[in-house]
Amino acid sequence: MRTLILAMLLPLAACGGLDDDDARNAIPPSGTGSARSYAASGFTAIDLRGADDVDVRVGSAFSVRAEGDSAVLDRLVIARHGDALRIGRKSGFNWGSGKAKVYVTMPRITAGSLAGSGDMAIDRIDGADFDGSLAGSGSLTIGSLAADDVEFSIAGSGNIVARGGKTQQFAVSIAGAGDVDARQVTASSAKVDIAGSGSVRALVDGPAKISIMGSGDVDLGPKAKCETSKAGSGTVRCGG
Repeated sequence: MRTLILAMLLPLAACGGLDDDDARNAIPPSGTGSARSYAASGFTAIDLRGADDVDVRVGSAFSVRAEGDSAVLDRLVIARHGDALRIGRKSGFNWGSGKAKVYVTMPRITAGSLAGSGDMAIDRIDGADFDGSLAGSGSLTIGSLAADDVEFSIAGSGNIVARGGKTQQFAVSIAGAGDVDARQVTASSAKVDIAGSGSVRALVDGPAKISIMGSGDVDLGPKAKCETSKAGSGTVRCGG
């Protein structure tokens, strides 16, 4: 079950440091002090590790820059990892010493993942597929969403918010107390799987399959035609 796989990611969220390969493949920054820029391009996904924040904008050209205390930026690591731009810290860093803010511009984004307590904001998503995943207590916020197939997954107490848009297929998996607020997003079909006390809000105009183990809460709106499986005190609100 996908929720069990998600739960296995929680130790990664707790540590947050990047591995030695990422450190060796780090993109060298330009600049010193409280602002740095990075010559990164060709990526289609963002992978954030730890407690830093990332602001993603969709634009015609690639751009990556970071702001924060110089001591924090000295420990920041930004590296290409396959199709993803991975953002984190050198191993052994003390997260209590401050946060960095990383600003990314890219032509399109197909996935955003976060392990830790950081925050990721994406202004808009427009494409065939998008996969958003959280492990830990961080948050992912999406301004507008237009994709055929959207999948959100949370392990822990993180939050995903989509402020508007539409999708054909909408899938959500939660292991823990995470929350998905997509009440301004319209989907043609949905599949929701919750293990724990998580919650999901969306507008579904069509069929939906819902599985809850625990005290989770699901509201898919008055037009959703739901097939529900429950074990526990969870609640489901659908049109039929």
